[in-house]
Amino acid sequence: MKTMKILIIKLNKIGDVLLTSPLFANLKAHFKDCSIDMLVNAGTEGLLDSTHLRKIHLLHRPKNIFTKIKTEISLILALRKEKYDIVIGLASGERTAFVAFITGASLRVGIPPRSFWAKHIYTHKIPYKAQHNIESNLDALRLLEIPIIDKSVHAKVAKESEALQDLPQNFVHCHFFSDWFFKCLEDSFCAQIVDFITQTYQIPCVLTTAPNANERQKLKTIQTLTQSNPICFAGNLSLEEVALLNTKAKAFVGVDTSIMHLSASNGIPTFAFFGPSLAYVWGPWDNALSDSTYKHQKGGIQKMGKHCIYQEPLPCVPCGKAGCNDSQKSDCLLSKLNQQAALKALQDFLDPLLIE
Repeated sequence: MKTMKILIIKLNKIGDVLLTSPLFANLKAHFKDCSIDMLVNAGTEGLLDSTHLRKIHLLHRPKNIFTKIKTEISLILALRKEKYDIVIGLASGERTAFVAFITGASLRVGIPPRSFWAKHIYTHKIPYKAQHNIESNLDALRLLEIPIIDKSVHAKVAKESEALQDLPQNFVHCHFFSDWFFKCLEDSFCAQIVDFITQTYQIPCVLTTAPNANERQKLKTIQTLTQSNPICFAGNLSLEEVALLNTKAKAFVGVDTSIMHLSASNGIPTFAFFGPSLAYVWGPWDNALSDSTYKHQKGGIQKMGKHCIYQEPLPCVPCGKAGCNDSQKSDCLLSKLNQQAALKALQDFLDPLLIE
């Protein structure tokens, strides 16, 4: 009997890729001997738990136009050669739709792009719903009448790491950085959070960043502003190692970013500052629950199980834009953030976890 071959396409950021993981176990439960492959942007695969995956295809984006064309043709030929039965496109872009079509799969599930030429590429069209991203991903399976028996997010975690051998027994993991700077807090407030945690609970903070210059610079600034002495990993850990570090933390404090989703997937109590982002779409998911408890509301404090979001209660929040008027800066995380109220929410979250 022929093995069912399935390709899932997610050409987005690290966190978006991680949130596709609930599909794997459900597909395996329904198609017992199926093989599942992924196509993701190169550099976003680091947290993919490969337990249920046969192969991960990577889309490289070289700057040289000739290298780019050669690379993409090679990828297309490799995908065609696989002869997939089902392709699931989990983004609305034209590239995703084109790749889904070019594979030759008879069943193509995805979000139709607005372009006229791509509107009818998918045999099963995922409708837009105002819901958590995980539920939207799982709608692809619902269209194929595949039962949803597991909504858990699973990340790849390093088994060991020499760089992490000297971690303190108790600490709070902090990750205040994102590729999208409109999701970030003021550096001075980040330093204030670190000092607040260290002084209030007599527990160190461990800060992590991605391996890029902007985040490293922000970390340096935060370090100069703190009175305490946080432990810092300035982009020198792999994603798997960050996952391992996170599993050892008492709690996580950060912003809406991939490491927030990672922390939630590890079951670590996660507190996140949200700015323009839609909490009901991107809130940290509690694997112990089967349904999201995030609501459509104008900011405020929201919870899902052990996880908590603080979002400034302003009439314009959440706007879903890339900062105020797409300026890449979010006043709701900067000048209009009520820092005293935010710290009170953080304390209410941490007290039960860190006070014995």
